[in-house]
Amino acid sequence: MSDLIQWPNAQYWDKPWNPVIGCQHCSPACENCYAKAMSERFHKSFAPHASSHKRPPRSGVVFCGNMTDLFGEWAMMSTCYLDPIEEWLSETFYYGKSMMRMKQCTYLWLTKRVNNMVWVLLKGKIDIGRQISHFSEMVNWPRFNYGKELMANNYFGFTTENQEAYDVRATQAAGFPAWANLWLSCEPLLGEIDLDFPMMPQLPKWLVVGCESGPNRRPCKLEWIESIVEQCRSNNIPVFVKQLDLDGKCERDITKFPAHLQIRQVPWATKGEN
Repeated sequence: MSDLIQWPNAQYWDKPWNPVIGCQHCSPACENCYAKAMSERFHKSFAPHASSHKRPPRSGVVFCGNMTDLFGEWAMMSTCYLDPIEEWLSETFYYGKSMMRMKQCTYLWLTKRVNNMVWVLLKGKIDIGRQISHFSEMVNWPRFNYGKELMANNYFGFTTENQEAYDVRATQAAGFPAWANLWLSCEPLLGEIDLDFPMMPQLPKWLVVGCESGPNRRPCKLEWIESIVEQCRSNNIPVFVKQLDLDGKCERDITKFPAHLQIRQVPWATKGEN
């Protein structure tokens, strides 16, 4: 992993993209949601709703949905879009080939609703009018035809905050397609996690770990972080230590981290230009 980029900042992305804004609580990790707090601070609704930002940025490292979960049921199945499935595919993956070919960009997708993410990735370019009655029906459906090369600058990840969440979401990821880059976000980390990688469809291409932030943050033991870093190193997985719970403070300054945790690797070859 010596040839990986060491990212200079705690925030590992340059630009956000939110075609939908707002989310719904679905796990303990949501209790102190920074996106909800930000919306409330500016007296804006956090109920999921479509925004005017249909097209993603064309440069930099883009976080797709930092103010929502783009794989939430409302994004695919609600009145956020006139024709929800078609609009989801057209307005998000549709810019498809043009977006995937923007090699100067890196797109980061993240969800807690892993079943939905897998469903969308497997659905790909099939007839949007077809209905399914069971998850297993789509296993042999036509996949995305972009392939690994065109999808190389996209990373599809899920959040896992503790062992229970990991066990459930890793199981839900069983159908994750081989052509897609899988990553994990262990943030906010609320407990020790045994990353049982054999239960995953593939080894993650990248993992981000960090304590919770904000005034109501919950504690994160240093040994939890150390365990995850060691598991990543043992499996040759790039790891990014975002922030630590040090002396009762959420510390983002990497120079104040213990030396063995001063690691902020990213798997993409070059940092996108702002």
